[in-house]
Amino acid sequence: MAVASSRSGGLRVRANDQGTPLEVVIEQSEMRRGADALARDIVALCREAARTAGLARRAELARAGVGGRVLGYMGLPEPAAPQDLSCPSGSSVADDADPVQSWLR
Repeated sequence: MAVASSRSGGLRVRANDQGTPLEVVIEQSEMRRGADALARDIVALCREAARTAGLARRAELARAGVGGRVLGYMGLPEPAAPQDLSCPSGSSVADDADPVQSWLR
């Protein structure tokens, strides 16, 4: 599990490595925003938390001796190259990558 927060800290999501939200905290100050914008940010934070949790799971399994080929088959994210970390929105997760499809259907 991992936690991702908005820049203001008014929106926090705890999600597992599949992107399933386990806890969503919305401070009162965030409630003045539109529902669509809030939903977009929650989904983006779920993606970010999923990537963080997936990277931690990958590192844990690698330390336990699971080979790189098996980790690749598991679909866990790989550490990003340095140039991939400079996303203007501050998130390291691309909008195309959707690890949270299962609960969004």
